[in-house]
Amino acid sequence: MFKFSLIFGDNPNLDPAKIAPGFEIVEVPVWIQVDPLMTNAKWEAKKKEIASWKLPPIKMASHWLGEPCTTPDVDWDLLEFWSIRAFNRLDELGVKTAGVYGLFFPKVKDYSEVRQMDQAIRYTNFLGDLAKKHNMMVALEPMADLTTLWPTYLEGLAFAKRVGHPNVRIMADLAYFLELNQPFEVIKESPEYCLHVHIAGDGGSQPGVGDREDIHKHLFRILREVGYELAVSCACPWKSSDGGAIDFAKETKKTLEYLHRLRAEVYSE
Repeated sequence: MFKFSLIFGDNPNLDPAKIAPGFEIVEVPVWIQVDPLMTNAKWEAKKKEIASWKLPPIKMASHWLGEPCTTPDVDWDLLEFWSIRAFNRLDELGVKTAGVYGLFFPKVKDYSEVRQMDQAIRYTNFLGDLAKKHNMMVALEPMADLTTLWPTYLEGLAFAKRVGHPNVRIMADLAYFLELNQPFEVIKESPEYCLHVHIAGDGGSQPGVGDREDIHKHLFRILREVGYELAVSCACPWKSSDGGAIDFAKETKKTLEYLHRLRAEVYSE
């Protein structure tokens, strides 16, 4: 049975200590909380701040942002420095899977497609090697952006297989599936490649907001069918579901009740 997670620390108005309780694991946004360009002294202070929130285990990472790897003027020294320091810091937090945005791999007009793909494979292999060193995995995140090398889940899957690194896999994000009308069934193509799942409610808000119950249950059934036992993470901004001032503790309780109910219903079918 899969676990429930959420991204913490990606909104300055959202107190992680108030929203995280009740989730089984949490996901750290690399660019915002780990920032490899942060000095080591500031990183030590940031680690203490994160520890003070008393969060569930931090096993996932997202928001892998920085300079793209497919441009003609790619700065390999900067990319490697950024990536090495990011993995070092994620390891200190206990992270096991680092999600890497598809936006890191844009298509570049008037630049050799062969070179772009070669650079993408080179960087992804480098990430895989770093992940292996730290006993971690990389989960590539297709983002439904047609200006990237692998906008769809199946294209991301094909790219991960082409790279062929044992520490490189892929993640599924509900928002991007819906944006390009991708069927959830594609996850069954190679279920062992799916390392992480992102979900949200209507308008990108927390699950349970709006009318996505059938959509969520359909996705959960696919995950149950393929034996997925990793994390389903709330990757979304949070809003008041009753129109009043937002109460994070209340909204977290409602979201968790919604998710646990759907999971129980799916696994009891």
